[in-house]
Amino acid sequence: MLVMYDVPEKPSRLKVSAWRKLKRLGGVYPKLSLCVLPDTPEVRSALSEVLGDLREVGVAIAMGAEPISESDSSIALSILKAAKEREYREIAEECREFLEEVEANIKGGNVTQEEAEELSEAFDSLKEWYERVRRTDWVGAEAGKEVEDLLRKCEKALEEFISLVLQE
Repeated sequence: MLVMYDVPEKPSRLKVSAWRKLKRLGGVYPKLSLCVLPDTPEVRSALSEVLGDLREVGVAIAMGAEPISESDSSIALSILKAAKEREYREIAEECREFLEEVEANIKGGNVTQEEAEELSEAFDSLKEWYERVRRTDWVGAEAGKEVEDLLRKCEKALEEFISLVLQE
């Protein structure tokens, strides 16, 4: 079985106690990184290449995992959902900065072809980033909807900016 835990650094007795109890049960602490992935045919297919690359230079193990209890399942899902929420919040922040930049350029009179190209590239990058996160959002993080709305606003702002450039 795999046991994953995260407890506060202080007081250290919490980690020490858990370590000792798990060691008494036969626990081993390998120096391996941990990554949680969805068990889908697409992921399994892509994973074999990653594992092959890792095994050329070190150790790589892929194992199926099932929560032992409903509580474990809920905790795991909440951890995974929180990670996706953080990713979406980062994109949302970048979208807000994009909208501010468009507005600042308009107010500052910096309505040029060059700026339109830069903004267009930045918008394309935002969309690509969102798509990468969305494709791997197998927990249905709510913040994804907010990012979709912000991307629509960004697209509209970019279209309006380009329209101003073309009027010049």
